[in-house]
Amino acid sequence: MHPLIDPEAVERIRSTGNGLPNLPDRRSVLEENGLPYDRPAENVIISGCQILPFLPHILSSLARIYDRTGFSYTFLSREYCCGNYLYRPAIKARDDQALAECRDLSAEFVSQNLEAAERLGAKRLVIFCSPCYPIFKNALPEENIVFYPVTLAEVMEATPFDEAVDYFAGCYKLHRKFSPVPMDLKSTNHVFEKLEGVKVHRIGAPECCYKPAGIAHMMEGIRTKLMVHICTGCYGQALSNLPQESETEVLMLPQLVERAMNRGR
Repeated sequence: MHPLIDPEAVERIRSTGNGLPNLPDRRSVLEENGLPYDRPAENVIISGCQILPFLPHILSSLARIYDRTGFSYTFLSREYCCGNYLYRPAIKARDDQALAECRDLSAEFVSQNLEAAERLGAKRLVIFCSPCYPIFKNALPEENIVFYPVTLAEVMEATPFDEAVDYFAGCYKLHRKFSPVPMDLKSTNHVFEKLEGVKVHRIGAPECCYKPAGIAHMMEGIRTKLMVHICTGCYGQALSNLPQESETEVLMLPQLVERAMNRGR
C-alpha cells in the first residue's frame, strides 16, 4: 500500500464500512429515526457514512417525501464509505500514484454497496452525500447512479411556492480532485422548475466555503430569508457562520421541497 494511504483507515472501512472511527451503530440510528433499511426496493439511498449520524433529520425529510409519493427506496444497514478521506494526503502531495491507488480502493468499497443493493433487487443507487457522488460515478461508470435531486424532481408535481430563496450550489473543487466526474447541478434546476413562483437568487462559489474568502462571499451574498443547499458541507458552514442576528433560515433541498409540498396540501 502506498505510504500516503492510511492502512488503519482502509482496514476500518473494510471491516465496518465507516470512514472515521467512533461513529455510532448505523442500524441503531436508522431505527431511532424510523428510516427503512435492507428491504427490497428499486432504489438504494447512499446517505454517506457521516451524514446519517450527524444529520438524520434531513434524511428523514427526504424519506417523508419518498413515502408520500410512493417512491420505492431503502437505506443500507451497512454502508461502505467511498474512502474520500484517504485521498487528502495524496491530494496535498500531488502524488498521482497514490491517487490512483485511492481510486482503486474506492472502487472496492463502493462495489460492496452496489452488491448489497443488487441483493435487494435495486435498479439504482441514489447518492445523498456530495463527495460520494463523483467517486461512485467514476468507480462504477456503467451503473445507474444519480444524485438525489434527480429523484426529487421525479416524484414532485408542480407545487406553488411563491417565495424568494438564496441558493448556494457549492464549488466542488475538492470533489474534482477525488474524481474527474463533474457534479450534477442540473437536477436541482429541475426541482426549482417544479416550485411554481419561486424566485431563486444564486450565490456563486469562487472559493470553497471552508476558506475564509469563500464563506465571506457566501454570507455577503445573502439576499433573502431562506437559504438552500444541496451539499451538506456547505449547509453546515452556512449554519455555523450565519450571524446570530440574521433572520435567514438555512435548509437543505429536501427540507425546502417538503415545506412546499406541505403548504400545497
